[in-house]
Amino acid sequence: MRHKVKERTEQNATPDQCHHYWVIEAADGPTSLGECRYCGETREFLNAFPEFNPMKRNGNPLTLPEIPGVDISKDSKS
Repeated sequence: MRHKVKERTEQNATPDQCHHYWVIEAADGPTSLGECRYCGETREFLNAFPEFNPMKRNGNPLTLPEIPGVDISKDSKS
């Protein structure tokens, strides 16, 4: 029986030269730790957008924004 084996080569790039390939741990809280597969640099990633919450604006995501009124002069032909 034959088995295919993937060989992993180590690339020792410095963080300033690296095109990062982030491997991020599973979400468990507001942030998750990520590590670059190539250079080993670690970084903290947010698990959600802190400022964006469409449900928070007015409670109903289907409510359309109000459109300002337009004044039409009597001389208008439209």
